[in-house]
Amino acid sequence: MEKIGFGIIGCGYQTTKNMAPAMAQSGVSKIVGFYDLDRAKAQTLGDVYNAAVFDDLDDLLACPEIDAVYIATPISTHAELCKKAADHAKHVLCEKSLALNPDQDAEIREYCEARGVCLLEGFMYQYHTQHGFVREMIAKGEIGEPVLFQAWFGFPPFPDTDFRMKKEMGGGALLDAGAYVIHAAKNFFGREPETEHRVITHNHNGLDMQGSILMDFGRGQSALLSYGMNNSYKNSYSIWGTKGEITLTRAFSIPEYLIPVCRIVVQGLVREYQLQPCNQFVEELKAFHKLIKER
Repeated sequence: MEKIGFGIIGCGYQTTKNMAPAMAQSGVSKIVGFYDLDRAKAQTLGDVYNAAVFDDLDDLLACPEIDAVYIATPISTHAELCKKAADHAKHVLCEKSLALNPDQDAEIREYCEARGVCLLEGFMYQYHTQHGFVREMIAKGEIGEPVLFQAWFGFPPFPDTDFRMKKEMGGGALLDAGAYVIHAAKNFFGREPETEHRVITHNHNGLDMQGSILMDFGRGQSALLSYGMNNSYKNSYSIWGTKGEITLTRAFSIPEYLIPVCRIVVQGLVREYQLQPCNQFVEELKAFHKLIKER
C-alpha cells in the first residue's frame, strides 16, 4: 500500500487543527472522505481537502477507496465505531482514550484482531523525536540508573458544553490528560506497574477534574504522575536517576514548529539542548502505515 486512503469520522478540533493537515503532508496517506453528525463541519473540510463528504457512515465504510478510518469522536462512541470499521475490513486509527474502561479496551482490541485489521490508539506524543533523544542520553549513562519517572499534564477547564465535561460521553481528566502521563510511564519502563495508589478530585457533578498517581514498577523504580483539567497549563516529564535528572519541558502537546528543549542536571550543572522540531502527527501516520504494511 503506497498511501493509506483515509475516511475521517469526526471533524472537530483535533481533525481540523492537527490530523487532516498531517495526512495531507505525510506522504503515506490521502484523505478520501469525511463524516460528521454536523454535516457543515464535514463539508468545510471536504472543500479544503477536495475530498468526499458522506451523509451516511455506512456509505463511508463501504467506500472501496478507503483503507482505514481515523476516529476523532467522544470516547463513548469509540467501541461501536471501531467495531463497525472492523466489520468493513477497515484499519483503525482511533484517538485516545480508546475505551471507557479496561474491559471495553480489551474487547475492541480482540474484535479488531479477530477480523484481521490493524488498530492503533492515537497517543501521538510518543512519535516525537525528542523522546528518542531522552532514551539516547539515558543509554549513555548521563543520569545513571533511572529511579523515578515524573510527569505532569494539565490545563484550565473546558466549557460545560464540551464533551470532556460530560461523564456519560467519556469526559473527565483521567481519560483525557491522565491517559497521557499513565501511557508515558508504562511506555518508558516497558511494563505494567506492580501496584498503584491514586488521589482523585471530583467536581460537584461527580466528574473527575484532577488526580495524582503513584505507581510502583518494581526493581526500585516508580512513577509519580499528576494530571488535571482545572489547573494552570503544564505539559512535561522528568526522569530522576542515580546521577542526575533529565526533563522535557514540552512533552505531550507540542506544535510542529516549536523547538523542543531538553534539560539535563548533574551535580548542579545544567545543560540545555535545543532539539529539532517534529510533527508528531505525521510521524504517527508513518508508524500506522508501517504497521499496516507489516501485518
